[in-house]
Amino acid sequence: MNELSAAETRTPTYHNIDAAYNLPNDSTEHAHLEDQAAGLLTLMHGRVIQTPLTNPSRILDVGCGTGVVTCALGTLFPNATVYGVDLSPVPARPTPPNVTFIQGDISKLAGHDTRFPSASFDFVFNRLLVCGITDWPGYVRTVAALLRPGGWAEMQDLNYAHYRNGKVCSTDWEWMQAVYKGAAQKGLDVECGSNMKSYMQAAGLVDVRVRDFRIPYGTWQAGERPETRHIGEHTARENWILYYHLIPKMVDGLGYSEEEVERLRGRVRGDLGAEEGKDWVFYVTRGRKTRI
Repeated sequence: MNELSAAETRTPTYHNIDAAYNLPNDSTEHAHLEDQAAGLLTLMHGRVIQTPLTNPSRILDVGCGTGVVTCALGTLFPNATVYGVDLSPVPARPTPPNVTFIQGDISKLAGHDTRFPSASFDFVFNRLLVCGITDWPGYVRTVAALLRPGGWAEMQDLNYAHYRNGKVCSTDWEWMQAVYKGAAQKGLDVECGSNMKSYMQAAGLVDVRVRDFRIPYGTWQAGERPETRHIGEHTARENWILYYHLIPKMVDGLGYSEEEVERLRGRVRGDLGAEEGKDWVFYVTRGRKTRI
C-alpha cells in the first residue's frame, strides 16, 4: 500500500461530534504531534517557550494534546503545579509528579472548576489551536482572567498562508480557497498566528511581543539554518495528509458534492510536497497581565 492509499483509507477519530476542534485525536495524530513537537523544539533552539518566566507556581497548558509540552514545562519548573487540559484524554506517557492532566473545555472550566479560579496562574500556554477556537477574542479574555497580575500568556500558532520565494502562493490553490471559506463559516481564524498580537492587546495584556519562525517544506534551508531540518522534513511528509483529512470537515455545508471534495483532496499532495523556496510561518506571541 503506498502513502496516498494509506491516507485515503485511514478513518480518523475525532474528539466528539460537538467539538469545535477539526483535527483527529487518534494514535496516528498523536505520533504526528510528537514528531512535530520535536521539530518545533529544534526550530526554537531548544526553548519550548519564549517567555521569561521566573519561579512560576501555577502553569496551564490549554489544548495539551499528547501532553508533550505540559511534561516539558513540569520538568523545566519542578516546583510549579502544572495542568494540561484537552478535549480528549491524554495518552499514557511518563509524567512528572507535578503535572496533572484534565479532560475538558477550558471555556467551561475557567472560573467554575475549583482548580481554575480567576487570577490564579503565573503562565498560560497554548500551541496550534487554529482548528479549535471559534472565538479568539473571548478565549484570550478567558486566559487573561486566569492570569495573576504580572502573569504571562504565550500562544504559538500559525496562518494557513503558504509562501513561495517570499510571496503568498496558497491563494492560487482551489482547495485552500475552499478551506478558507469553510473556516469562515465555522468561525475559525486561519490567520490567528498573525492576529494573536491584536487579540492579546484587546484583552488588556501588555508587553506583547511576537517572534516568527519560518518553516520550510523540505530541507532546502538546512544548510543555512540547520534547526529547520527536522521540522522541514516533518512538514513536507505530514502536512498534506493533515489537510487531506481536514478538507471534508472544513467544506461541509458549502454545497460541494462528494466528487468535488475528492477532487480537492486529490490536489493537496502536489501543492504541499517538498519544494525549494516554499514555506509557512509559525508565530510565537507572548503578553503579560498588568500588575496591580
